[in-house]
Amino acid sequence: MNHWRTVSLLGVLLLLAAACTPGGGENADGEAEAAGVPEGPVTLTLWAFEGEEAFFPTLKERFEAEHPNVTLEITEIPEDNYTTKVDTALAAGRPPDLGLVYEPRWLKAGAVLPLDDVIQSKGIDLSTFNENAMSGCRYEGSVYCLGSYVGSVLLFYNKDLFDEASVPYPSPTEPMTIDEFADAAARLSKPNEDLSQRVWGTIGEAPFWWSDPATHFSEDGHTTAGYVDDAATVHLYDVMAGLVRDGHAPTGSEFELLGGTDLLATGQVGMAISDNLVAIEALEAAGVNWGAAPVPVESSEAPIYVSSWTDQIGVFSSSENPGAAKEFVAFVATTGNELRIEVADQLPLDSAVSGAERWAGKSEGRAEVVEVVTQARGAIFVPGFWEVTSPLWDSFDAMIQGDASAEQGLDEVAPIMQDTLDGSWETWEAIT
Repeated sequence: MNHWRTVSLLGVLLLLAAACTPGGGENADGEAEAAGVPEGPVTLTLWAFEGEEAFFPTLKERFEAEHPNVTLEITEIPEDNYTTKVDTALAAGRPPDLGLVYEPRWLKAGAVLPLDDVIQSKGIDLSTFNENAMSGCRYEGSVYCLGSYVGSVLLFYNKDLFDEASVPYPSPTEPMTIDEFADAAARLSKPNEDLSQRVWGTIGEAPFWWSDPATHFSEDGHTTAGYVDDAATVHLYDVMAGLVRDGHAPTGSEFELLGGTDLLATGQVGMAISDNLVAIEALEAAGVNWGAAPVPVESSEAPIYVSSWTDQIGVFSSSENPGAAKEFVAFVATTGNELRIEVADQLPLDSAVSGAERWAGKSEGRAEVVEVVTQARGAIFVPGFWEVTSPLWDSFDAMIQGDASAEQGLDEVAPIMQDTLDGSWETWEAIT
């Protein structure tokens, strides 16, 4: 915990150093230079994650065709090294013009330019953009990044297995409660001593990574004690761990014996919580008759929650060509959304894009994905979310093994998580 705070504080110091480094993107009053592409030759640099071999070359070709005086240089960086590389470049005053601005502290530190001017000048209607995915682009009333696709965490299920067990399909608009989810998993399970022939109802995992943050944190994101260990969340963890203990979800050792295969794609799991970018490709490649629904919720009173994200492309403040860089971000949010369908076969961030229905085509599963994803809403902001929640991994394992009840496990980690959360907020407030 203390090591993490030291690392986080180092990130703050790097950002403060970067804020003191002169850049070409702002004038003496700290306001962004006027938008627009200069007439002379311009070179823009973009840093992004690896794995966009289909999308980026076409995006570059189309943008340069519309802006013949602009050259876009794209550097693909492994995701695990991305944040460190950008932090180092910011501290040295040499970041790229454009990048994936996944770190909210970069926004707070002024390392990224707001895009409100180009959004207005281009007439980009954000009301049709996935609200949850856009949460990471908003800070204090301004928008700092835009994207081209939407990734979401959904409940995917095998319709044939549901039919065989006479279990009704999950609704794409009304989430199952955790008890309804567990009941369906039990009915879908088919015990067999031969693991290769066995069918599990679902996969039992610690729910903090896919459930509504409101199940673990207060509305302002400052408190976890009293939320992560309240009765409803204790029940949520008890049910999820019980699915593994009761044999309705595979254990870790069973996963290992099966070689880590995608059990949903092989037809050995009735339903699983996964992201659309991974699950759809695997299910369609395997020829599974699949559907999609929202993840389960703690109780029938809880609202639907759809965790989403996008390629949050923004303009770093030190860019020497902020007008041209903003023009590119606007291109990503418009033409880029169309290209996501044409080139990458991915759901666009903007639900109003004419090709969204074309992406779904005649697939009932894809149509259900669209129906679920369009219900996404904003989320609670929690700085250092993964560090704060990290004790829950081991705690959930202890619940599965029977070493601790859900109540005991969550009561134990609640003060630890609160202490880390307090430190995360201290670090966040230190960013100026």
